[in-house]
Amino acid sequence: MAKCSLCNAKKGKRKCKADDTMICSLCCGQSRSDEKCTGCSFYDEAGPRRNYRKVPFYGTQHMADSDELVKIGHVIESTILAMDIDSEKLFRDSDASKMLELFFDQHHFNDEQLQFADATQEEHYRMLQEAYKKDLDTVPLEKVIKVMAAIHRSIQRRTDGSRKYLQFIHKYIPI
Repeated sequence: MAKCSLCNAKKGKRKCKADDTMICSLCCGQSRSDEKCTGCSFYDEAGPRRNYRKVPFYGTQHMADSDELVKIGHVIESTILAMDIDSEKLFRDSDASKMLELFFDQHHFNDEQLQFADATQEEHYRMLQEAYKKDLDTVPLEKVIKVMAAIHRSIQRRTDGSRKYLQFIHKYIPI
């Protein structure tokens, strides 16, 4: 394999769309721009990614020790299960994570406009918003966000990319 055409130090493993040569991943990442990289599979036009693991959360033991936090968690997880049933159990753990991330985008990161992948995702997010307004309207927003962040972490721990988290909560959460 040829060396990177930019740094000439590492192996060039990516075909650069801009100059039609092989470059290393480090040089690819450092030399990206809208003008030359739009349309390349290695270029993400969406911009910086959010680190949802930095959203404040309650620890597992703290959640277990508080009836109030458990009730908030049940509202959220019941809504996630309703989304799963609505999608005829085609919903995946990543879809559940995305719903919580959209909530964080709007209520924690204060995004004014949310981007939905499709009408179904938008409808499911509307279900989450309605549950929040109907059942959690008296709970401080910060507390709801911290419970959701704890659930988000639980999804990340349990999932294998399929439905392990959803299968788990189907056993324990009443709908």
